[in-house]
Amino acid sequence: MIRARNLVKNYSLGHTTVHALRGVDLDIARGEHLCVSGPSGAGKSTLLNILGLLDDASAGEFSFDGVQIGSLSDRQRHRFRRDRIAFVFQSFNLVPVLDARENIEFPLLIQKVPAPERKKRILQLAEEVGIRDYLDHKPDELSGGQRQRVAIARALVTKPQVVFADEPTANLDSVNGAAVLDVMRRLNREEKTTFVVASHDQVVMREADRMIRVVDGVVADV
Repeated sequence: MIRARNLVKNYSLGHTTVHALRGVDLDIARGEHLCVSGPSGAGKSTLLNILGLLDDASAGEFSFDGVQIGSLSDRQRHRFRRDRIAFVFQSFNLVPVLDARENIEFPLLIQKVPAPERKKRILQLAEEVGIRDYLDHKPDELSGGQRQRVAIARALVTKPQVVFADEPTANLDSVNGAAVLDVMRRLNREEKTTFVVASHDQVVMREADRMIRVVDGVVADV
């Protein structure tokens, strides 16, 4: 599904160049649940941001279902990301003035999905992730685990081919973290959604089909 070759990412900080990725090769199969592990600052988030089309590589190339991403225009990349990819962030990234229902609905409005279909998808996912009774609550009225489940529902409501999750349990206690992982794993198995999860949490690693370890911007082992 995703094939990356020699991905490089450099950042300039004043007169210093930070080599975030130093040549990453990676293949991700459709329906796979992959964990990208490694210490903080190793390049996990950078790798997810590039594969999720939130950032550009400095060098190298990758393809998504045979489509060379580097050949796409900015408009095509935006449409590709909107239609096929979703992100779950460590900080949830919910809109504070919108309730849970509206947060989940937001990407469907962008895609111009008709209202009856929007309602159907929202209620179905809210039931699956256990937040149906909290749809009228704003983010600051929800627990960390509930907010993360809203974020997962928002990510999945567009029926993406792949979900990238960056440290999805980092801000959660063990109970809420386990609940979030259970939702992700169940949807991976039942809906065949591909999950690529960056984490150094041992529990997250054990849930994955496969794990790779990123150290100093390279894949140290697979």
